[in-house]
Amino acid sequence: MSAQPDLSVEFAGLRLNTPLVLLSGCVGFGDEYTRVEGYSHRDVGAIILKGTTLEPRLGNAPHRIYETPAGMLNAIGLQNPGARVVVEEILPRLPHDETQFWANANGTSPEEYAEVARIFDDSPVTAIEINISCPNVKAGGVHFGNDPCMAARVVEAMRPMTRKPLITKLSPNSADIAETARLVIEAGSDGLSVINTLVGMAVDIERRR
Repeated sequence: MSAQPDLSVEFAGLRLNTPLVLLSGCVGFGDEYTRVEGYSHRDVGAIILKGTTLEPRLGNAPHRIYETPAGMLNAIGLQNPGARVVVEEILPRLPHDETQFWANANGTSPEEYAEVARIFDDSPVTAIEINISCPNVKAGGVHFGNDPCMAARVVEAMRPMTRKPLITKLSPNSADIAETARLVIEAGSDGLSVINTLVGMAVDIERRR
């Protein structure tokens, strides 16, 4: 029997078993896929956990998902139990010897992002993905990812709070995604994740809504 090929890669100072990384939001907090026949954590390089905020969030009211001929729209609303619960209750039960788990940090201010990074710094996650597609409540709700300078301030706030690699998840809705990428790298991001969800809208011509 021939030996399995070595698919390992290096990224942001980490060595991954394979270049396959499961995206945040697609696999919950990492244990849902274990019920899928034939799936093994060892076949993926990392699993990015569901988006996590400082405090618990219930998320949006139903309906959260709408299927269209062109794709699927979602408005989950970052439902999650909060960073402390993830670190204290969810992470301890995950098989960290089988693959890497990365956090996905969210916030409504640079200070909130920084506190989430501090909480995850003393945990088994090996990296922190930064979701900058969140509204800045101090700037009228403008999404951090839509403004290159605001995105950089988030990274600057998080960088001193953790020794783990920071991976900034870029927003496709930015007026200048290349400038955002440049500024977040200068601010201390170790890598980029491309891209977050596109904004979309579906119109039901039968119901006129």
